[in-house]
Amino acid sequence: MKIKNTVFLGILSASALCANAAVFYTIGSFDHNMVSANPGGDSNLAGGPGVGFNTAEPHNKTGGANNWYTNAPGGFPSDYIAVHAGPEYVWFDLGSDVPLNEISYWGYSLGNANGMREFNLSFASDAEGGAAGLGDESYGTSITLNPSFTALQEDTLRQSFGFTQVDARYVRVEATSTYFGQPGAGAGGDRLGIGEIAFENNPIPEPGSIALLGLASAGLLLRRKRG
Repeated sequence: MKIKNTVFLGILSASALCANAAVFYTIGSFDHNMVSANPGGDSNLAGGPGVGFNTAEPHNKTGGANNWYTNAPGGFPSDYIAVHAGPEYVWFDLGSDVPLNEISYWGYSLGNANGMREFNLSFASDAEGGAAGLGDESYGTSITLNPSFTALQEDTLRQSFGFTQVDARYVRVEATSTYFGQPGAGAGGDRLGIGEIAFENNPIPEPGSIALLGLASAGLLLRRKRG
């Protein structure tokens, strides 16, 4: 019994070391090159913990109506991405160079095709900030990473997308599709809608933590074999 309890406690200790919570960065400012008809204002795009999404796990979006969306330049029905004089950019300023390896995204609607489906990221450092204002940064120069993602059609749950860690101050999100034309997505697609966006650094467990978890697991397997 002592061996079994020791192994169990070892697993708990290793799990505690590996379970590092994500750090959501404060978004200092943001801008976009799309016309918004959102009656709630642009703040719905990046409200942050406690405003746009719950501070506690699993960080669900707060309120189904807390969405940001554009106008409909092509009218209904149409594909906003095809009609708008794109590309469709949203720029975020995190205030200083910070380590980034994850973006969280909350969708627009379960039954409306306006939500952002596919998107990619570009990055710029503090030194590459533009003099003319947000959106004038030198994206893709020193930080060439350009990851792409596809989001599920969801309006409440946090969707997290990881990427190779970079140190950046500015992040550019380019929307490349809505759910327009997707089977079962519903009407819409003539606007571009986003529930919420946040950025974080999700710590990778230290090698020692991984080793401890491995030793604990090995001990448990050994105990089972002996029993």
